[in-house]
Amino acid sequence: MKLRNVLLWLLCWFALSGCNSDTAPLQPPPVSTPEPFEFTHQGLSGLIIKRLYQQQDNILALTNNGLYQQQPQQNSWQLIGLEGYELQDLAMITDQHWLAAVNLQNDTESAGIHLQESFDAGDSWLEVSRPFGENGEHEGIYALHYDPLQQRLYATGHGVLAQSDNLGISWQKLQGDWNMLAQPNSALALTPERSQIWWGGQGAIENGVLFSYRLADGHTQAFSELLPDPSVYYNVRFANNAVYACGEGGIVMTTNNGASWTSLLPEANHRFYFDVAIDPNRNGRLYTAGWNKSFSEPQPLILQWSDDAGQSWQSLQYQGMADLLGGVRSMLLVQQQQQSYLYLGLYKGGMMKVRLE
Repeated sequence: MKLRNVLLWLLCWFALSGCNSDTAPLQPPPVSTPEPFEFTHQGLSGLIIKRLYQQQDNILALTNNGLYQQQPQQNSWQLIGLEGYELQDLAMITDQHWLAAVNLQNDTESAGIHLQESFDAGDSWLEVSRPFGENGEHEGIYALHYDPLQQRLYATGHGVLAQSDNLGISWQKLQGDWNMLAQPNSALALTPERSQIWWGGQGAIENGVLFSYRLADGHTQAFSELLPDPSVYYNVRFANNAVYACGEGGIVMTTNNGASWTSLLPEANHRFYFDVAIDPNRNGRLYTAGWNKSFSEPQPLILQWSDDAGQSWQSLQYQGMADLLGGVRSMLLVQQQQQSYLYLGLYKGGMMKVRLE
């Protein structure tokens, strides 16, 4: 009886395992997992790509030496004007009518910054003499924003926010003062409901300064010490009820109009964050990338993203180019052919286009 049980056990074992003990068990086929990001370098090396805008289907790159354009389904960039000028900002009055705040390369004097105007989408430019100031005096324009509904142009200088209802022929001061002892204030944004202007930059003692101005009644707020000084603010972005302010030392956020603030990158350690891109198709998804204050030495390109509105972050270091000047100076998230792309304008490292997952 015992022998019979042993034989039955052996027959079951062979039936389950097969007669050839050297045969490896079948494995499922490998699953190909796509990379979440695909990087493509698009040239423009040596330029500081200061701002990026989308104009219809074209992408515009404002650099320290001219205005460049990329047309749909192209990976190359064309210089369309203002060579020899450093572009501070661009306001698109219509699809064809543009105003650009510029100064000659290497000219850091505020009086050298003025407006150029195009009536043919950048094909040709005219210098315009429209003083930004009072009593005929002029100071530099460092940020522009045009509100097509109100047909109103906003601009910032050294410590002043002003508006113009005649495309810069005359200006009305809203907040701050003309010709203040301060650094350029290049952050400027109008809230989506057009109720407030947020703006800022750097004060006279290398302190980060951030302001809000309520258009209905002129109510103003000033915010200080949100980021560790020395600091400077470069961009303000909005998503849902949140305000994001980007600058040296990280990104700060408020969801109650400035009553309280949260530092989203508390370990930034004075790394510069010029912008944050908000994905409209993925709730809570943010992208950012920074720059170590190095003007000519290579540094890695590190893309950071968050899926919880900035409370936690993941990061990926680009490995594709040795000695890349990978500090990110500007960014723009766009939809092209039903695919999301992130354009990263580098500090002298050129343009990087990232296909997003």
